[in-house]
Amino acid sequence: MKKLPQVLVMGRPNVGKSTFINRILGKAKAITFDTPGVTRDLATFDTDWNGIPYTLVDSGGVFFSKSDDIYLQNKVESLVKNAMEKAQRILFLTDSRDGVHPMDMAIAEMLRPYKDKVILAVNKIDDPSKGQEIGEYYRLSLGTPMPLSSVHGSGIGDILDEVVAGFVVVPLDQKQVRYQIALVGRPNVGKSSLVNAIVNEDRMLVDNVAGTTRDAVDVSFVHQDNEFVFIDTAGMRKKARVEDGVEYYSVLRSTQAVYRADLVVVVLEPEPFLTVQDKRIIQIVIESKKNMLIFVNKWDLTQKTDEARQILIRKAKLSMPPLEYFPFIFGSALEHIHIGRLFEKIPHIIEESQRRISTPQLNQFIEEVIKRNPPPAKYGERIKILYATQAETNPPMFIFFVNKPDVIEKDYTRFVEKRLREYFQAFEGVPLQIFFRGRKKKEPGHSS
Repeated sequence: MKKLPQVLVMGRPNVGKSTFINRILGKAKAITFDTPGVTRDLATFDTDWNGIPYTLVDSGGVFFSKSDDIYLQNKVESLVKNAMEKAQRILFLTDSRDGVHPMDMAIAEMLRPYKDKVILAVNKIDDPSKGQEIGEYYRLSLGTPMPLSSVHGSGIGDILDEVVAGFVVVPLDQKQVRYQIALVGRPNVGKSSLVNAIVNEDRMLVDNVAGTTRDAVDVSFVHQDNEFVFIDTAGMRKKARVEDGVEYYSVLRSTQAVYRADLVVVVLEPEPFLTVQDKRIIQIVIESKKNMLIFVNKWDLTQKTDEARQILIRKAKLSMPPLEYFPFIFGSALEHIHIGRLFEKIPHIIEESQRRISTPQLNQFIEEVIKRNPPPAKYGERIKILYATQAETNPPMFIFFVNKPDVIEKDYTRFVEKRLREYFQAFEGVPLQIFFRGRKKKEPGHSS
């Protein structure tokens, strides 16, 4: 797939950038909140206008003047300046209710070298008859200002026509696979650093202070003709420690990211390893029936021996037995150690989740494995597993038909799952659903 042209949306805080982006995408992807500086990463969204695809880049609540009020603002500005260089179009949003603000003037000064690719939009003009009031924005010397209301949608079509003018229509490759991958974990385990290492570019803010990432941010990356959308999420803390509205909303977005992902990468660190909160996060993923792998980050800070790795894996499986079926990758975002293994494992796991076992193969499994290890008799009655079928994929669902389904214990369900995986040498990183049901009874009055 050819790289899509990038359209950078920028402006000072609270001029309506996130609302504008959500309007274009038709869904709430960017956080909208009244506190300045809520959006702090370069979020990317692939979209199109009239069949012309492009990548929308949300710049964050940018100040181009020094401020002690917004944490990490200098780092935000550095990311945005880099994005300004790479963008094919820059959409500069201002706020009609404030008039030309001193920060608008400062941003315009920074944009002047890129004037040919800048589109100036004046947002929050909810009454089209007041469009003539935008005349003062000519003072920014960035061309003709265009009226816009992100909330009501007026003016968006005209602006998008300008945005995509001259862009080439890129034929969509129907064979290309698109994987959505959520990265989750405690605060400060290195999720954002891992995203930056994966795309080999600074897209996400990285800092030692927990809580740097606030939204669930999509970052697209093409590897060997397949598109990976990595969803960097806010660190998931205990509910009792989620103090303000922004953080509550961020954690909610992190949970939603798990549900929409094809696969979840749980990021841990070797010390402390598998904390109580780590286990809670892993349990959320398991209960969501999502494909999963574990990435143990900051491996460069340890002994990096195979023995140390095996000790941690054994500890994890003893602490959480379901982890026996999910792969571990030990690496380092900072040193780019074993990042490539993610691109090997992710497609493999997702393909395994779509694998289908035929009914004859399952019946052979019953003959060779289950009949040699039948469920224990209950109340003196022998339990027989008659046949099985795979009802669904992603996640795979197997239904075993038995004469006494109500007396099957959970231990036996776990036994069947383990043997099923071993017998078919399949489903690494994939959750399985196994159910036991009785045969359908004939309806009264009907004969065969």
